[in-house]
Amino acid sequence: MVPLEQVIAYVRQVKASVSQPVTVADNYAWWISDGAPLAAAVDFLGVHTYAVWEHKPIDEGLSFTIENIEDVHAALPDKPIAILEAGWATTAVEFPDQANEANQLRYYNELETWAKSANITVFFFEAFDEPWKGDPNNADGAEKHWGLFKVDRTPKLVMQ
Repeated sequence: MVPLEQVIAYVRQVKASVSQPVTVADNYAWWISDGAPLAAAVDFLGVHTYAVWEHKPIDEGLSFTIENIEDVHAALPDKPIAILEAGWATTAVEFPDQANEANQLRYYNELETWAKSANITVFFFEAFDEPWKGDPNNADGAEKHWGLFKVDRTPKLVMQ
């Protein structure tokens, strides 16, 4: 891991070289507990939130995501927030009852509707499955199955 002071130095270096807004992305919990020094240096907070990774059922997916963002905002109220990673796995031995295309579709639609109404930018993780990630001996590991498309570029339910 890069020490926080070094990340802040990198942010300052980049900000001195570009006119675009600069951020660093991390998990919502990190921003809340440790992110204040970095928040002071960035233009907006890039937040990751994954309800299903935290074993939330689909019925709690969106409310958990909103709670994460509200908690980050409460901890760091002076910075705009963008969700730079949120998604729902479609296959996962880690949470097999929740990982499926129907739940991904529901979460995507609910998140999109909320984000539009809240005027918050969201990057849905991710475009394509990545079978090379995670344990090479575990083809059904969640790390590999977050895509809106399968690795062969065929669309999952959410893109049909």
